[in-house]
Amino acid sequence: MFGLDKKAILHTNLIVKVRKYKTEQPFFSFHSTPAMADETKAMETAKKLNELAELDKEKDWQTEYYSVPMTL
Repeated sequence: MFGLDKKAILHTNLIVKVRKYKTEQPFFSFHSTPAMADETKAMETAKKLNELAELDKEKDWQTEYYSVPMTL
């Protein structure tokens, strides 16, 4: 990120975790590995994390993961 070319465009994908309790406002946070350069790997990771969240459901809580592309 800190190179000689100050006009370089950087692409990354953030893994965002969204948790919601019943009908309250959702809580947003980053996954423990918050960024991935490869978009397909980030999407696959979010899909797997959603599958694991289904297995690990807590009462009255909803948890979902998203892959969000970001350009700097």
